[in-house]
Amino acid sequence: MGRTQISITQQLQAEENAFFPFRRALRREDQAIFDELFAIAKNYRAAASLASRALPMESILLSMLIAEHKQVKHLQTVIEDLQKRIQ
Repeated sequence: MGRTQISITQQLQAEENAFFPFRRALRREDQAIFDELFAIAKNYRAAASLASRALPMESILLSMLIAEHKQVKHLQTVIEDLQKRIQ
């Protein structure tokens, strides 16, 4: 009988738990950011579950990067729109 793989949700929780000492060492405002980043990663569980060859932390970090990059691209668009209005 084969080994059962744990779900991405369980893997994500395990990774977050493993970083708990790191989180605790952060300033309070940085702890909130840490929590937000892991919340973002939870939004990408479906995609991460399909990345079976990747390490769980790779999928988690990539999810965080995708969300952050989307935010940067949005802010760039807002800035460009504001600059056009000023000119």
